[in-house]
Amino acid sequence: HSPLGKVWLVLMLLLRMAVVVLAGYPLYQDEQERFVCNTLQPGCSNVCYDLFSPVSHFRFWLIQTVSVLLPSAAFSVYVLHKAAMHIVRMHCLLHGCQEKQGLGLSSPEDPKELCRSAVVNRSDCGAHNLSVLNFSGAYTLHLFFRTLLEAAFAAVQYFLFGFLVPERFSCYHSPCTSAVDCYISRPTEKSI
Repeated sequence: HSPLGKVWLVLMLLLRMAVVVLAGYPLYQDEQERFVCNTLQPGCSNVCYDLFSPVSHFRFWLIQTVSVLLPSAAFSVYVLHKAAMHIVRMHCLLHGCQEKQGLGLSSPEDPKELCRSAVVNRSDCGAHNLSVLNFSGAYTLHLFFRTLLEAAFAAVQYFLFGFLVPERFSCYHSPCTSAVDCYISRPTEKSI
């Protein structure tokens, strides 16, 4: 991650969560109570609301936010793991070279035992072998998965709810005995 990427990730998380919690929750918390249908048939309003909104918008957006952040979390764990392994290898390489040159450090651990898990070739000692880790492939893969998740959630959003909230929703489903019109609270604000 570059510093700009880190700031962008934090801003994305904070802004998205702020919009969901500060705007989405107050707007949708009373959604079912204010979903008014022109019928007195018991259960009809509940069935119509379930057809109108099969999943809570607020919960859907929370799941979307967490899911979109998972590739970033996986990438961060991968980078931390690789960086830690690289530090261990460099430590082993340094101690192995110093031991060969007769400049061994006094250490309670055996360098061979310490480096066995790092798989270091000590004959390749020297500053020219110190490398900088390259995470561009993993970063590209992480961006691909994030973009794929964003597109998938946008498609699911469209198929579940659409992108516009109608003022009126017509419903005809059992136990409703006839076609029923239901009215959604604050449709323009919700569409925006």
